[in-house]
Amino acid sequence: MTLAHDVSDTLSSDVGRRIQPTFGYYRQPNGWITISPNTRLERLKYVEQGWTYLDAYGAFDMTAYTASHPLEGLFMFGGAKEMSVEQILQTGLYIDPPLVPRCRQHLTQFHRAHRAACWNGAVKVEFPQLANVPAALIGPFVCEFCKRKLPTVEARQQHQSVVHEEQLGNIQTGGSLGKALADALNKQGSTASSTANLEREQLLARIAELEAKAQPVATALETCGCGGTYKKGGTTLHRRGPRHKKWEATQSPVKA
Repeated sequence: MTLAHDVSDTLSSDVGRRIQPTFGYYRQPNGWITISPNTRLERLKYVEQGWTYLDAYGAFDMTAYTASHPLEGLFMFGGAKEMSVEQILQTGLYIDPPLVPRCRQHLTQFHRAHRAACWNGAVKVEFPQLANVPAALIGPFVCEFCKRKLPTVEARQQHQSVVHEEQLGNIQTGGSLGKALADALNKQGSTASSTANLEREQLLARIAELEAKAQPVATALETCGCGGTYKKGGTTLHRRGPRHKKWEATQSPVKA
């Protein structure tokens, strides 16, 4: 099968006929919209699987740009309203909605790329179906450790459990220790009090250890005779660097 983007402009003109774009938009049974081939056989196969072909939003060629902006054509023809709330939230499209070109032309043999004029007056996509979504589901949800913005609470939890497993483990351990410390302080009686004191000291020591791990390691600095500072052990590097200043004439000069 030969796609339109595989045929040169000159050859397309010589042939003198339109090469039918072979991709379009479908709604899957779960409500998500995707792009897939729209040839007769492919369309029949998808329809048998419960997909719905959205022919109101046209057909286009598959290019590298299309693959990177799969829903742009849908948005360009007002199809943002077709998307399910779940897809909008899960993909994070609502966090920073993309700009949509105003040319209203799909990428085909006659419009191989958007030009500057296509973007004049471009506006961001709007999703009216989010108006009734509870505020608690609208992010972005910021990671507690690296400040990365995630589209859903579940996505943030997964991100933190994978990327920040150690830090998250320390927080959970600290919470457990805090609860145990509170229980120990509430113990009554002389024997229980003695045991509680021992447990309290052990717990406090463990909490201090966890807090020390959470704090950034302070860099030890030493002062040069010129008044500048450098990391411990970096004397030679400092004296050879541009920040080193010679001592006053009344003092012995420092050999670089």
